[in-house]
Amino acid sequence: MAKYDVAVIGAGAAGLAAAGLLAKEGKSVVLLEKTSILGGRGLQVDDEGFRVSLGGHMMEDPGSGIVKIANELGFDIERGPLSSDMAVWDHNTEKWGSIRDRYTGANRDELKRVIKKIVETPYEDFDEWDDRPLRTWLAQYTSDEGVMDVFEYVTVLECMTDNWYDHSASDSLYVRKLHLQDAQKTGFSFWPVGGWDRMWANFEAAITNNGGVIRMNTPVTRVVIENDHVKGVMVPVDGLLPNTDLQEEFIEAAAVISTLPVWYALDIFDPGTLPLWYENQIRYLAQDKFRVSLLGIHLATEEPVPILDRLELSTWLHSPRARVPGFLFEQTAMDPATAPDGVYLYSMGGVIPGAKGRDHVYLRETMDAFHADVEDMYPGFGDAVWSRRSLIFDPPFGVIQMPMLVGSFRPDWKAPNVDGLWFASETFKSRMIGTDRAARAALTCVEDYLGRRLWSMDDGWRY
Repeated sequence: MAKYDVAVIGAGAAGLAAAGLLAKEGKSVVLLEKTSILGGRGLQVDDEGFRVSLGGHMMEDPGSGIVKIANELGFDIERGPLSSDMAVWDHNTEKWGSIRDRYTGANRDELKRVIKKIVETPYEDFDEWDDRPLRTWLAQYTSDEGVMDVFEYVTVLECMTDNWYDHSASDSLYVRKLHLQDAQKTGFSFWPVGGWDRMWANFEAAITNNGGVIRMNTPVTRVVIENDHVKGVMVPVDGLLPNTDLQEEFIEAAAVISTLPVWYALDIFDPGTLPLWYENQIRYLAQDKFRVSLLGIHLATEEPVPILDRLELSTWLHSPRARVPGFLFEQTAMDPATAPDGVYLYSMGGVIPGAKGRDHVYLRETMDAFHADVEDMYPGFGDAVWSRRSLIFDPPFGVIQMPMLVGSFRPDWKAPNVDGLWFASETFKSRMIGTDRAARAALTCVEDYLGRRLWSMDDGWRY
């Protein structure tokens, strides 16, 4: 029987960060991943000569989150090209422009005033805005639509709420403050040098070089809890005999950090293990209608087709036909190695209501309309030489960041009434975006397990 200090479930950004930090601290740790791929949603796959990003499109950490965790583990997440501008589609005039056009002239002072207020406001004050939309907070300091556009369009790119105007103020403001403090930019996106593969391989090496164990293709069937104390986890036993599903291997560990999102979090617990009210919090968030879901399209062209320049991120609130908000960027401008020489790869997404994620008629019709939309918005896509479609629904990007679905309205990362159990998932009580959100959640749980901070991070934030 194997015995460890900590068992970490899931080898996405949170699991890799948690296992890496624990191993660095001298803890015996095993990382259990049910698939054969590291990285969770932030992964790339080979497809006919293209290296397609299926989940975490770009890095959002301005420096105090997953980047700093990597530094603690002994390697750098090098910043590749930064996004340069935001091209914005005006759905009324059906023309492109730059977000910079929205805050030129007299309203620039109002923009500066709002930015100053964000920087000066303590993080804990933003917690009071978990239940209200971003525009309500902004309206205290500006009535200028151009200034509001700056923050709302950026949030469309980051949070991907299907109703573009319905973002939680608190989550948006946390991200703005972190970006302004760490990178002196309102928005901050970059591509990691070497792509997601290199980053996850470096985390893997940090774990194993410090004595940690990684077991791939090893799903956890249940967490063993006795008398409100974690005892370990059960995993299936590999064998040649059929119908041996109930034969399990026990891995002893006095602590478990699960990185499973709310949709799967309860699958590994016997009924009654967790308090009913806590289970109900998880089940409430796990409804399909709260999934961040989108239709993904990857297109390749023989000539670049930028609106402003090749490093732009473009966004819109309503595409012409499908009427979905979305984003688009050139993958090869960020990383030329993701496509064959002489071909330019683009990634785009149209946000759909999570409640529609199982409606195949809706998905097919909306995808066709969305594909036609991007060809109208970017005429050069009519000459695409390669394309792929995908659905981000299961797993989704996360829980939608609407008012009353963030912060204090999410289940706590420390399981109540159970000693030795933490949830380091971005769908529990955490902040920031995507992979960085998950890594910061892992840092929070690791530090709580250790009973201390790992290093001075006055410029960063964790729960």
